[in-house]
Amino acid sequence: MRDDQFELENYSQDPNEELLLKHLQKRYPGANFQVAYEAGFSGFGLQRSLKSSGISCMVVNPADVPLTDKDKKRKSDRIDARKICRHLSHNSLRPIYVPSIKMEHARALVRQRSKLVSDQTRCKSRIWGFLMVHGLALKMGKPNDYWSRRFIESLKTLAGLTPLLRHSLDVKLEEYLFIRKLVGNMTKQIRILSIQKSFASLQSLIQGIPGIGLLNSMVIITELQDMKRFKTLDRLCSYAGIVPDTSSSADRTTVKGITHRSNDYLRKALVESSWVIIRKDMAMLQLYKKYCRRMVPNKAIIKIARHLLSRIRYVWTNRIEYEVGLVG
Repeated sequence: MRDDQFELENYSQDPNEELLLKHLQKRYPGANFQVAYEAGFSGFGLQRSLKSSGISCMVVNPADVPLTDKDKKRKSDRIDARKICRHLSHNSLRPIYVPSIKMEHARALVRQRSKLVSDQTRCKSRIWGFLMVHGLALKMGKPNDYWSRRFIESLKTLAGLTPLLRHSLDVKLEEYLFIRKLVGNMTKQIRILSIQKSFASLQSLIQGIPGIGLLNSMVIITELQDMKRFKTLDRLCSYAGIVPDTSSSADRTTVKGITHRSNDYLRKALVESSWVIIRKDMAMLQLYKKYCRRMVPNKAIIKIARHLLSRIRYVWTNRIEYEVGLVG
């Protein structure tokens, strides 16, 4: 804790806002407080609680807190707290966006489905690997292909397995089928969410863009939440992570490729939708072919994702339907 001139005290406690309020009011009655903490396991609950108690509180991205080489090599919770406190007193911290509780909960639902899909793919890969390791012949595609009911039944009745191998495979299949059921349930919940009054009109507009299905449209809406918080397209693309990292020194500038700093859920949805839109919108297909003349397809599709995001922004901001074939 410090004022604008020097440090007042070192203080640590359990992550409980009530204890913090009691301590502040007891030690510094009548003072105006500003609090900052790094985004992490505690989410936004602490920020909302302190704000409701009249205390200014901001949540910051840990990567945005300025630090020295010494801070990197001698890192501890106490050093981090002092660093945040010092920058807060100098007004050099920039807060991240705090979503509404309703939107945060909707985002949690959509993100949970994405995580379950990843778990489902992981289970399929394990089964695939298990079959390959033990030389079990089976006509099958790739691990990320759709597994039909007939194919799953063929796994359950696969011949040539010892009792131990049979048990191992059955456990893997049971895990896969359980997660697959959870994915189906989560998909139903997202469909129900998408027709609620607060989502229905916007979701319909976003899904009206060729290449964007219901699930990706809900990912885009719950991750962006409020388009007005992005003043420019560049800021929006930076948040999505479809911009390059660059390094500039003197008269030399190096482009390092697509940035690692991104909203992974949003970027994945945009790239997936971009691969589809170039097959459904001739204007986007022409742009893609133009980019492919001077770069590899995987880089060209990132360019298309930027165009797609620009169009999403336009449709969202103006609340008008997407028109196929427009260039820009």
